[in-house]
Formats: sequence, C-alpha cells, structure tokens
Amino acid sequence: MKFMKTASIVILFILVITFALKNQAPVSLQYYFLDGPLIREMPLYLLIFFSILVGLLIAGAAGVFTGFRLKYEIRAYKKTIHALEEELNSLRNLPITESEKQDEEGKE
Repeated sequence: MKFMKTASIVILFILVITFALKNQAPVSLQYYFLDGPLIREMPLYLLIFFSILVGLLIAGAAGVFTGFRLKYEIRAYKKTIHALEEELNSLRNLPITESEKQDEEGKE
C-alpha cells in the first residue's frame, strides 16, 4: 500500500512538472469592468495552479462547515435518544396494577 501511495505521488509530481513546462506562455488576467489587467503578466501554469488552489480552499471550507453542522445534528440526536431512553426506562419500572393483570389474562 505504501508503494502505491508513493508511486501515485511521483506520477502526480511528474504530471505537474510536465504541465508547467508546456504552459509557460505569459498571460494577463482581465475582468469585465476593470480598466487595466488584474495581473500584468504571469505564466499560464501559475494562473491555473492558483485557480485550482482557490477552488480547493473553498471546497475545504465548505467541508469544514458541513462537518460542524453534522456534529451539531448528531449532538441533538444523541440528546433526543438519551431522553427517550430515560422515558422508556421509567415506563419499564412502573408497577403493574391489578386491572392490567386482568387485561393480560383476558387476552390469553
């Protein structure tokens, strides 16, 4: 398993390096209503890597917030389960009255 992980990392690293070597053309980033370019000139691969990084950060932040929300829901469900278990235990410990005994004997 460790070999597969190392091999995957090496292959990914080689792909990143070859991608960077093939995409070194300078580009400038412009947006609709801005007068000048946002970025004067930078290699295309840096712009793509930066875009991927920003996307990963946004997805990671969304994942963290989802995790917090799910932990809160789990905590609320555990409180509900605990309250229901206490109610069930209190009902199990109630004494059986004579009328309930007669009802059970009549069913049999």
